[in-house]
Amino acid sequence: MGSTAAAEEDARVAKRARLAPPAGDADLISGLDDDVLLRVLGLVGDARDAARTGALSRRWLGLWTRAPALRFASQPGGFWRAAPASAASLERYAASVDAALARRARSGCAIERLSIAYAAGSEHYPVEQPSFADAAELWIPCPRDTETERILEQLMPASVRAARGWIGYAFRHGVKSFDLDLQLPLVLPNFLRERDGVEEVELDDELPSAVRLETMRLALGGAQLRLPAAMTFASLTNLSLERIRIAAGGAALLGHLVSSATCPRLQKLRVRWIYLPAFHEEMAIEADVLSELWMEDVRILMSLKLRTPRLRVLHIYKCSHVALRISAPRLEELGIIFRPACPPRWLEIDVDLPCVRSLKICLWSHLSRLSGDREAENDKYMLLLRQCSSLTCLQVFLRGAKASKKDVDMIKSRVPHLPHITSLAVNVSCSFKRHGYGASVASLLTRFSNLRRLSLHLPFFDELFYNLPAGLDLLCHHRYHWKSNEISMAHLQEVELTGLTGTDCEVWFMKTMLASAKGLFKVAISFNPYCWQHQGKMDAFERMLLDEGMWTSHRDTHMLTCLRESIPAYITCEM
Repeated sequence: MGSTAAAEEDARVAKRARLAPPAGDADLISGLDDDVLLRVLGLVGDARDAARTGALSRRWLGLWTRAPALRFASQPGGFWRAAPASAASLERYAASVDAALARRARSGCAIERLSIAYAAGSEHYPVEQPSFADAAELWIPCPRDTETERILEQLMPASVRAARGWIGYAFRHGVKSFDLDLQLPLVLPNFLRERDGVEEVELDDELPSAVRLETMRLALGGAQLRLPAAMTFASLTNLSLERIRIAAGGAALLGHLVSSATCPRLQKLRVRWIYLPAFHEEMAIEADVLSELWMEDVRILMSLKLRTPRLRVLHIYKCSHVALRISAPRLEELGIIFRPACPPRWLEIDVDLPCVRSLKICLWSHLSRLSGDREAENDKYMLLLRQCSSLTCLQVFLRGAKASKKDVDMIKSRVPHLPHITSLAVNVSCSFKRHGYGASVASLLTRFSNLRRLSLHLPFFDELFYNLPAGLDLLCHHRYHWKSNEISMAHLQEVELTGLTGTDCEVWFMKTMLASAKGLFKVAISFNPYCWQHQGKMDAFERMLLDEGMWTSHRDTHMLTCLRESIPAYITCEM
């Protein structure tokens, strides 16, 4: 009996020896603990590739079915216009994802995080930008294009069916984090067109309750979403809704969906590129624990009312609201930028905002006889400035260049002196001329006397599109822009300039700043990478800064940084 057991053990040892790789080619990864291997599989970019690891060895066979995170990502199919089979490609992609999810469901192992992304490959698809780099030029869908619409009409039914199935899977199988991103070509007429009778993505009472769902992002490529009348998300803390057309009557339902009655634990909410077809709809958000709210390009909404007692971050950009009412006494970071020349008729903030330290607004610098709405819009922003009594950091998106001598300066006449602000960032709109923004920026700088940090961001001006091939005119005849005795930079310590093209007015601005900023510690300059004429001006900037007491400089192709030898105490403390 003992000899038989010993023989069987010897046979097992011999078999393992035959299967083991040579000593020099040892498979060290396969020898790791299951938890480590599952962590490795969780980092694989596509779950279908993770499933293929089963071909490596028995050690990996079926292991992917226990990975806590699954990500599916399509490969963009190139130029989508020339691909009438894009709908078939989407269906094939959906079928492969469905097959992998079905295998995972049969394994009995829950998915913690599920991410599904499909890109149709449209060159018109909005590119992600740094948040609000220029509030005047945020995403706009493509203009009318018959061929584009035809392809989109083919894609939309397949995408809606796929989205329904994937949302249902996430709800039924207890997924904690769900991210669905459908990147379809967004065509303006199609995005806004009435779609009665077409297929919709539904969140309805027939779906099981998503009791474990904590994070959800639905980016539906312009598909229509029908919201539930009575569905709760007891565990949801982070919600993002993007590129969606909400069915008629959905404004009130959307407000209810994200309020405490439905999402009692919701802390972060992002709503981007949402179209509400019924103009007279109102939305009320009453969320007791909501701490961050971002709303970008939400059209069209008659009234938005926020009652968010714990809200700390609020950003509203390019939204269409006739009335905006805010009750958020604990706000610390606020950004509100209306559609150009379309401020709400009523802006109400029920209490002062004593906790706000950072504010982002838009200001029109000049008023012409043809732009009466600019004055009303500036008044709305002045209300915000007055109510943020503890404000220290201000970011301004500057519009409204001076076009004629009759244009009225609205900065000096409307913006109060703001000595409590120590950090200012000015984003110049691309509608300005390369040599014409100076008067507006100079006028704005007269409002501040205690700045420690100053950032000036110049855009890729519209005229550069036409002038680059012929070469740029660097000569400027507006030296007087920077001669105002009201500009004080005595406390300035850090300066950042971006998007420079090497014009004389940029050099004159630097000279004016250096004349009064004797405590300047750091200057960082970056030139527009599409302009080659700045090389000589970079030498001039560097000589100017070194002559003014800077000790060291560092140069790259388009960047120059100059520093003093000693570090101010405030920087040492912050580091």
